[in-house]
Amino acid sequence: MRQSDDYVLLGLLAAGLVDTGRQLQRLADAVPGDDPARSTFSPRWQEGFTRLWWRLTEDGQPTLQNYYSALDLCRVPLGDWPITLGIAASDQDAVLLNGGGVSEFTLEAARFQRGDVEAQLVEHRLFAELRLVARANADTDQEVQDGYVRLRRMLIEQPVLSDLDVVRLEQEFPARPAAGEPYVMALVRAAYEQRPGEGGVDLVRCANCRIPLPHARRRAACGTPGCKTAAETFHADTLGFYWVLHRAARRFVHGAGVFELRVFKQIENLGLEPDLWAELDALDVSFPVDRAGRTYWGTDEKDWESPGLLARCFSWPRAPACTRRFLVVPTHRAQAMYLADLRTELEGRLPADLPVEVVGERKLLAEVRKAIRAQGRRP
Repeated sequence: MRQSDDYVLLGLLAAGLVDTGRQLQRLADAVPGDDPARSTFSPRWQEGFTRLWWRLTEDGQPTLQNYYSALDLCRVPLGDWPITLGIAASDQDAVLLNGGGVSEFTLEAARFQRGDVEAQLVEHRLFAELRLVARANADTDQEVQDGYVRLRRMLIEQPVLSDLDVVRLEQEFPARPAAGEPYVMALVRAAYEQRPGEGGVDLVRCANCRIPLPHARRRAACGTPGCKTAAETFHADTLGFYWVLHRAARRFVHGAGVFELRVFKQIENLGLEPDLWAELDALDVSFPVDRAGRTYWGTDEKDWESPGLLARCFSWPRAPACTRRFLVVPTHRAQAMYLADLRTELEGRLPADLPVEVVGERKLLAEVRKAIRAQGRRP
């Protein structure tokens, strides 16, 4: 099937670009017509290049002369390539390279292809440390769940920790191995970078998502998907240093978590009692709609640039059991074409007994209000 082949092709090129990441700027500065050394590129890029070469040949288009010309093509919107790619309409404007760096689409495509091995290891380590700390400091399943939610919310709501915050964290989660520091310190070191700051620090951050901003660039975007950056100054009391969430933790936990928490709080404001990350992250936000708990809705919040790649990576768990299931995308993604593409790409990919409704966050909230009113209650 051509469409599947083309996403694999793009995934291979994307994974190769991620592999080559640190050398992309040097390659971007190369003289047109030069052919970068083949040894510079990973086997995934080489396979992707070969598939692309054959696709061009099959369509009667001029073939790529070298790897540099392929890099040049990666800066062109996918819908403007000399071949017609079998991809979702919403992906036509995506590019693989923005200047000398990879695009958000490329990061998603590399994840789809499972080529971003380093990123996968970071992501897996973060969630493994979260679960380890929660379990080590609990006696019951509910305490494990509560600890997991507390720690994960910390990574979202506190992208900056002072050393005093960390001391309090060690007191809250004191479990440790027979010899060594508390388990929670391994989580801190996995998610944050330590920076010097004796006697307190004044920082600039985004008032909405709390990500720190460079002092000299108060108007710079915070980088959190969909966030309208608003700079504010804040003070952190420190003894000698502070911790800042590093880039991988921002990508895998913070960015997605801002959206998840926003949905959670909006449903909570409607008078319901939602759960966060039920059963250690089986679902993002889930909640009983009626007081008897017979109607239980589950949601999975996703903020992906590509609906085609999202559909290929999406799945729904068997537990907890839900009356209705929602794949929720943020308002800035919930355009008619995006939603239509996502629904189309999901067809046949999920079990028939686990139907999932694709909605924007506003539509989800409208459905919740409708269900509450149907019970004679006021949201």
